[in-house]
Amino acid sequence: MKKLIFSIITLTIIAAGCVKDRLQSAVVIGPVTSDTLMYYWNFNNADSSNHDPDFFVNTGARFNYYCSYIDYTTGSPLNLHMAADSGSCLRLRNPSDSVIFHMPTTGYDSLTLSFAERRSNSGPSSNIITYTVDGSHFTNTAIGANTYTIDTLFNQYTYVLGADPAINNNPKFAVKLTFANNNTGTTGNSRIDNFSLKGKKR
Repeated sequence: MKKLIFSIITLTIIAAGCVKDRLQSAVVIGPVTSDTLMYYWNFNNADSSNHDPDFFVNTGARFNYYCSYIDYTTGSPLNLHMAADSGSCLRLRNPSDSVIFHMPTTGYDSLTLSFAERRSNSGPSSNIITYTVDGSHFTNTAIGANTYTIDTLFNQYTYVLGADPAINNNPKFAVKLTFANNNTGTTGNSRIDNFSLKGKKR
């Protein structure tokens, strides 16, 4: 499969009028070409014991967290799917290390990952995004520059994952967000909402 070029970063400002008319941004890495929703977490059930996605095409999808604890708070209107409303978002409390979303890509390729994220005033100010194709070793091969800044308002982040063919049709695929800067204290948190993966059926 032809490799996609990831050196172009397009910054689009989106007006989110339904959340106090705040301006929020979408960062897109690469051209978005995928079109079938594969996995989606909207976190509107606000159930800390349920780590399964709200929509999935393959079984085995879940998220695992490595932080003090999780709870839920006001969500984002960015990257909504399936007529969901902004509802709630996942809140990961410091001290925090990472969260991993397991999303088997069996039967799919040409993947695009999108999610909304913000932090509290004393929460982690940057993240490192990586993925695994074997279930244990994480890399950024298909992503390139993989550290991004977290604001105190929700931003949407989109990554096109076409440069690594090992991602495609892979039952062990997972994405890891590692929290950095201001992540070791006893206050502060990261907030993630509307986490989705799209692809093309093979």
